[in-house]
Amino acid sequence: MRKSIVRCTLCIAAIGFVAMRPAQAGHDASSFGVDFSGCVESIGVAVAPIASVLALTPPGFIPVGLGSPVSPIVVRTADCAGIAVDGGKSKPGTVAQIGAVIVPPAPAGEDIDNYTFWYYTTSEKLARRLQDLGVAAQHVANIDYALHPGQAGTTNTLSVTVKRPGSPRFVLSGTVVPTETPAGSFEAIWWQQTAAGNVRMDTSVPVIAIGSANLGLVTDANGALGALIGGGALAFPVLQQFNILPNAHMDVAIAH
Repeated sequence: MRKSIVRCTLCIAAIGFVAMRPAQAGHDASSFGVDFSGCVESIGVAVAPIASVLALTPPGFIPVGLGSPVSPIVVRTADCAGIAVDGGKSKPGTVAQIGAVIVPPAPAGEDIDNYTFWYYTTSEKLARRLQDLGVAAQHVANIDYALHPGQAGTTNTLSVTVKRPGSPRFVLSGTVVPTETPAGSFEAIWWQQTAAGNVRMDTSVPVIAIGSANLGLVTDANGALGALIGGGALAFPVLQQFNILPNAHMDVAIAH
């Protein structure tokens, strides 16, 4: 791998709970695959009041920490040199997700299961295909993802801004230290309940390099994200990572 960071896809490789609201299934509710290449990914894990997490998590999905005052939530962003949907042309793109770690609904050897609260992507095709299955995916063409100087083994600044029409909007910023040292593989499954059924977004990462991060999030304290976290700012005391993923593959389908 070169000294400059290979931009990598979201590896979902961390504890996280991102739950999205149910949406109506579209006209073509068929399964599909997505290939991500040359990605960088930030992971931040915090805790939120269990009542706030349960308010966004439908029955049938059990947040980790149920019975405790708080439950872990995750904020993930990924910027990729290539996102290819349904075997189509690979194009640069960004993804951001916020959600909650859940007890696996149907364990199959994966590392983590999450319920999706909000999902944003600059890829119009990815957003549309997720919407076809009823997922409340938001196409936000102008997510700003700024990483400087973009080199491994040194401190970089990172700023990710989800603008309108994204809702809720937020800014994630701070410093990250990427590494190119492989740390194994990872598999994460993100879920969302839709009118068509429970949609399963299963991402496998063959090789992940896990670096460090010191990030914070700001949002409108009166908005939906502010209601979840109980204010306008969020730190990540549970876990922070900045990862490099040369390749990842996501299979999306309605669970049966």
